Amino acid sequence: MKAAPTALRTALRTTGLRTTGLRTTGLRGAAAGLCAAVLVAVPLAAAPASAAGRAGADLAVTVTGAGGSGAYRYLLTCDPTGGSHPRPADACAALHSVGGRVDALDVDPGPCTQIHAPVHAEVAGRWYGRPIAYHHDFPNRCLMIRTLGPVV
Repeated sequence: MKAAPTALRTALRTTGLRTTGLRTTGLRGAAAGLCAAVLVAVPLAAAPASAAGRAGADLAVTVTGAGGSGAYRYLLTCDPTGGSHPRPADACAALHSVGGRVDALDVDPGPCTQIHAPVHAEVAGRWYGRPIAYHHDFPNRCLMIRTLGPVV
């Protein structure tokens, strides 16, 4: 039996495996397994989201009226722009203008009628690796659209 190389012995010791009594073929198998684990783990840990084929932003935009009326949901991706959203380029541009902070949007401030018809808006997902979880109850659809603009 041959002694295990120092680096492999250290790696095996840190994983709780012992080199005592291993045959050369067993040692090769352990080394191959350890190398395979490192080769798989390192690229997965180091790869950015865009390199893994994911969009820069993956968001779900959901709007629900009082009692569930007028509900709809869009999927929005930015970089590349797409999803089921009817105006993805405009929505992404609005979000880019505030660094993805939905609560910072105030697209078209101005007056709205005082009709009380509550609407709930949610934007959830990831903005360039950062989680987004926005939800807000608006007194009516006009105020929601003036605040969130093309996002909703």
